Amino acid sequence: MSFIDIVFAVFLSYALYKGIKNGLFVELASLIALVAGIFVAIKFSYVLKSVLETKVSWEPKYIEIAAFALTFIFVVVVIHLSAKLLTKIADFAYLGWMNKLAGAFFSALKTILMLSVVILLFEKMNVNNMLVEQGTLDESIFYNPTKEISAFLYPKIEEWYENSVQPSTDNENAIDLENEDVGPDNEQKTE
Repeated sequence: MSFIDIVFAVFLSYALYKGIKNGLFVELASLIALVAGIFVAIKFSYVLKSVLETKVSWEPKYIEIAAFALTFIFVVVVIHLSAKLLTKIADFAYLGWMNKLAGAFFSALKTILMLSVVILLFEKMNVNNMLVEQGTLDESIFYNPTKEISAFLYPKIEEWYENSVQPSTDNENAIDLENEDVGPDNEQKTE
């Protein structure tokens, strides 16, 4: 069992505890929030990206990542607050041990989904095994199965990353500021 497996086991143990504590209603809403947050962020982070481009002077890939993260967080918070309200309304429906058991299941599922997203992002940062050697990842009990889950459930994240975050090779809208000879101090050169 490697260090990666210990980290995964800690997260899953905490998820089971939290699921038993919260019950089905909150955990189910949290799972829905996670999935909806990812898909809404994939589809609509471009709106926040255009706002951020006017407000900050970061590199485009960082703006794209920040827009995705902020959109995701917004959706998760809205759904979580809605779930709390619905839980208070549905408090009269006492489900006992079944509620706790189902909550543990959904909490573990939600944690596996989150870890799979982390693995996708980690794979992008671990180019040429700079952070963790491939042998360590191959020996891990949890890493590869979780990676397969992410590849199955989140193919859109791969597509989003490759299409949006990678530098564009399309030069139609590119402006070459280094060779620009027009400005308040320079007259336009004519030949």
